Amino acid sequence: MQTIWQNRVKAAVQHRITANTLAAFNTNVDVVVHLEQANLAPLLANERIDLQKVKQLLDTDIPAVNNENEFLAVLMQALQEGKSVHIVLRDLAMLDWLEEVFAERQESMGGQAGIIANQMAGLGAHSMVYTSLLSPKQASMFFPEVDVPVVRDGLSIVSVQDAARPGDQIKENWIFEYAKGERFELGGHVIVTPRANRVILATRPEGVVMAFDPDMEEYLPELGKAVDVAFLAGYHYAPAAEGELAAYLDTAMGSVHKLKEQNPDLRLHYEYVPMTADEAERTVLKAVGREIHSFGINENEIKRVLRLYGYEQERAAIDSNECAYTLYDGTLRIMDELGFERIQLHNLGYYVVLVKDPQRVDLEHVREACLYASAVNGIKAKYGGYVLHEQLWEAGEIALSAIGFRQLEIFAEEMRRRGVDVPSSFLEEGILEFDSHAVLIIPAHVIPEPVSTVGMGDTISSSAYAYEHSRR
Repeated sequence: MQTIWQNRVKAAVQHRITANTLAAFNTNVDVVVHLEQANLAPLLANERIDLQKVKQLLDTDIPAVNNENEFLAVLMQALQEGKSVHIVLRDLAMLDWLEEVFAERQESMGGQAGIIANQMAGLGAHSMVYTSLLSPKQASMFFPEVDVPVVRDGLSIVSVQDAARPGDQIKENWIFEYAKGERFELGGHVIVTPRANRVILATRPEGVVMAFDPDMEEYLPELGKAVDVAFLAGYHYAPAAEGELAAYLDTAMGSVHKLKEQNPDLRLHYEYVPMTADEAERTVLKAVGREIHSFGINENEIKRVLRLYGYEQERAAIDSNECAYTLYDGTLRIMDELGFERIQLHNLGYYVVLVKDPQRVDLEHVREACLYASAVNGIKAKYGGYVLHEQLWEAGEIALSAIGFRQLEIFAEEMRRRGVDVPSSFLEEGILEFDSHAVLIIPAHVIPEPVSTVGMGDTISSSAYAYEHSRR
């Protein structure tokens, strides 16, 4: 059985993605700082820091960062509790100060759309990106092969460097990472971090919009004709207020409808990101499910979505016995609730994929696409960064996980226990068809001690869906 699956991986990695892809909307610059006592010395000695004021802030709720003292208080609270924090930096003038204080840092592409656009280019796709802010610095972080649709006497497709706009602001996310057991002395406080985690200080510069510019609207049908697969990201930034949310979704989903208008074969994917407001999230996912075909989610995120829509029994089943069957059962509820024609759930060592009937793509090709995506993700986990097509042959030599093969067995056992006729070939095929849909259980690679785990869901989903809709 394992040999058959491994040979499929070796065959899949011989192919290139030939689809024309578009990734929109959220891109930013990620600035990563690895916190240690030594690199906090310039911060503590900085004249803008008043340690007495910081001490007064430690027991208060800080909803957003407005000054340097609030920043240090947020940082100290997070280190003390070992918790993950995502907070907005309101005063953009502080960016220059952060660069001065934290001289040792790494800058890279951030945001789902930016990461996906680069990865598609690395794998050989004709990759386009659309983003509301494209400063020269942001543009420099894209692969040179990435193109951008612009309005210049009509619709034009130009290189990302030619599309850069010097007047645009930069959206930056400062990410402060720290290890477990790290010792910090801060203003008389001694903190030993209880676990590894990170603090994300995010900016919301003027002009950052998770939608197409009004000037682009009339050209969206033409743009859609030039695209095979589009990855639309950033809708989780939608405003929570009811009136604002309705207006935003009316515009955003209207744009998506226009994008599909002249290309019935265009396929759209949305990768799940949670929102802070439950009611707004329910509304956004319902709207997205009406216009977008494919949905990507992981084993933890699906429990949140099941709770949002009241599927407590399915959520509890995953909580008590997470396996391919309980994840399938939960995913089926979400497919029925939201209307997606395809959902890909990625978990450690295996994927659960549901495809509605009638199927647009042969299920064997869907399976091959998932194995290809596992190969891409395996190389990313092993080496970090973006994966080039030329690297993929190595994944064919890396064994698929024992976890995945065991989940094939568990799924077959659970289905038979419920009276479903599961053919003996299922362990080799991984495909089970019903009247309304098909389910695929796909073993995947597990890389011990991965170099990188950031963006794995985006990498898996985008690689699989673009491969699925590539021409042979």
